[in-house]
Amino acid sequence: MEMLVNDKPAIGLALSGGGFRATAFGLGAMRTMHDCGLLSQVKVVSGISGGSLLAAMWAYGPANFDEFDDDVTTLVRRGLQGELAKRALAPRRMIKGMASKIQAFPGLPGQRLRTHARTEALVAALKARPFGSRDITDVTHPNLATVITATDLITTNAVRFGSHASACSAIGPIRGPIPVADAVAASAAFPILLPSLVRTYEFQDNQGRTTPHTVAMTDGGVYDNLGLSALQPGRSRAHTEHVYDLDYVFAIDAGRGRKTKHGAPYLLPRLARSFDITYNKTQDAARAQLNLAAQHGTIRGFLHAYLAMQDRNLPVPVADYVSREKVITYPTNFRAIPAEDFHNLTIRGEQLTRVLLAHYCPELRVLT
Repeated sequence: MEMLVNDKPAIGLALSGGGFRATAFGLGAMRTMHDCGLLSQVKVVSGISGGSLLAAMWAYGPANFDEFDDDVTTLVRRGLQGELAKRALAPRRMIKGMASKIQAFPGLPGQRLRTHARTEALVAALKARPFGSRDITDVTHPNLATVITATDLITTNAVRFGSHASACSAIGPIRGPIPVADAVAASAAFPILLPSLVRTYEFQDNQGRTTPHTVAMTDGGVYDNLGLSALQPGRSRAHTEHVYDLDYVFAIDAGRGRKTKHGAPYLLPRLARSFDITYNKTQDAARAQLNLAAQHGTIRGFLHAYLAMQDRNLPVPVADYVSREKVITYPTNFRAIPAEDFHNLTIRGEQLTRVLLAHYCPELRVLT
């Protein structure tokens, strides 16, 4: 059954951060898009952290959706944390890591950035899989652009890796090969658990000259946890390599919502609460910009499938609905997801995406 309007829409898909919670929730959303014939209309996929893993497995994995689904399901059900610990504790890696840590100690002569941190174990784990060993330009699906975002701790700017362009706006475009594993590991390097991923790339300046620059990359969610900034309409090619002409933007957001309200009377809670406020304000602004773009006709529509959405806000009732309370407490990590939690996360992703598509984008004629 044909479900699309005659002119095929160009869709931008943003897959948020959130560890395997985001990977599973995003997989559910992509299942609905595939069922509705919309996944083939995605012209650019933007991924952050756990969302970057999902984006990479789709963009650089098997062309067949069922095979992709099986690969993601197998990975998140088995988990990565055990493999990461084993790789990180390998004697050679531990020796290099200790030497690198000593060289990076503040105040020592010849202080350097850490180049053999635990995050290299994540790179190795991803490179051991077919999608991770591919070059960032080598996508599986024709005409699909990718954007995998990390945050550079040196310039404080985003480093965006992609099939059409890789760049840091403060330095310039990156020239030369980039393994997909490096991009995903940089995007997923959660600061509390994983040190920054240090790489030296050849960057091109305004005069066309290439010069090596070192970047120290951490979780892309520090800069933009929704992955929406690269998909915003009205971006100028004079200032960024990532400009996309889109009709619709779909944000698949695995955030867990606002934390319990409290006054945060002590130092550490105050600092954490202040960070939460700034973080939430940034995400609210990104969503607001896209809602305004849809209202003003700059894009045809904006869809926000939000894991933490209050159930009372569903536009219509859903049969066998997976409630918010069944998923909201699932943590942000790369541990194996138990069967029941995986079911709940993916099915909620499917259900929310389907009902919101039907309600807010009826012109796409989505089956419900």
